[in-house]
Amino acid sequence: MKNENLLSEAILKINTASETLIKYYSILEERIKILTEEVDQKKRLLSSIIDSIDIAVVFFDRDGVIRLINRAAELLFNVKTEEVTGQNNLPIKIENDLIYPAKSAKPFYAILSQSDVLDSEGEKIGHVFLCKDITRVKELEAENERNRRLTAMGSLIMKIAHEIRNPLGSIELFANMISEDIKESIHGDYARRISSSVRMLRNTLENMLSFTRGMTVKKTPVCINELVEEITEEFKELFSSAAIATEIKMNNKLVVPLDFSLIRQALINLIVNAYQAMPEGGRITINSSICDKCVKLTVKDTGQGIDEEIIERIFDPFFSTKDRGTGLGLSITNSIISAHGGRIEVKSKTGEGTEFAVYLPLE
Repeated sequence: MKNENLLSEAILKINTASETLIKYYSILEERIKILTEEVDQKKRLLSSIIDSIDIAVVFFDRDGVIRLINRAAELLFNVKTEEVTGQNNLPIKIENDLIYPAKSAKPFYAILSQSDVLDSEGEKIGHVFLCKDITRVKELEAENERNRRLTAMGSLIMKIAHEIRNPLGSIELFANMISEDIKESIHGDYARRISSSVRMLRNTLENMLSFTRGMTVKKTPVCINELVEEITEEFKELFSSAAIATEIKMNNKLVVPLDFSLIRQALINLIVNAYQAMPEGGRITINSSICDKCVKLTVKDTGQGIDEEIIERIFDPFFSTKDRGTGLGLSITNSIISAHGGRIEVKSKTGEGTEFAVYLPLE
């Protein structure tokens, strides 16, 4: 009887101990599960962070074997993770600050770095290779350098243009005086041609100066009719020598608040553009009317016209279809009209001519 009691007591203790062990095991299992989830979550977070950065990251273990490569490295080196993991080298060639991926014909500029990776005990477990693509930075540096040179060149052009403009004005004045004095002789015709050529050159200089210094509009009442007549009179000899006729259709006297010098330059550019479009001669027609609280001024030629493919680019700076043009005339004209709160439109048909319509607010 005594032995049976001892056996029962032992079995009870064993059962109690077993239940306790099962309980602790369950707690431990739950704890491990939580820790595992935490570790997995941190691994996913770390992986997401590494894959999100735009710097290529490659981890080599202590034996120099690639164990990790992020998405940026795949893109930069044009490789797949499974292709390089377990290998000892990346398929790239490094020359100075240029990287040549083996599977890409296009190299790129990069900043490279390498550092040891230590465990919690301070023991080296490998090293990490970092690569940052700086091609865009290099391009911006080159662009800034070009802009700096262009700015310096623009300043130089402005100085040269200022120095040349005044002597040209004197040449034009004296050429006009000579042509008046001997207008009935062949030498008078030579003087008029000199004057016309100098006037064209001065207009080119004015366009260059306007482009480099910008423009400030100072409006005063300007009679459009008188301005158009004055300009066409200046170019009369030039048009005559090129077999170009002019026709002005302006019925009413139109006085509009404008910057006289700027609008004069814009109209000269349009008229010179029409002249240059008719190397074999033709007709320039200038018309004015009132349209939607604006003065509408049209300059139409019977020249070769503008191709549809390039008509949207004619107001771009430096765009020109002429071998000798600067490509600034129409760009400057568009800027002047816009600065007055107006707009300019163009219609053209190949072989039939071009018409520019300028709209300037009446107030």
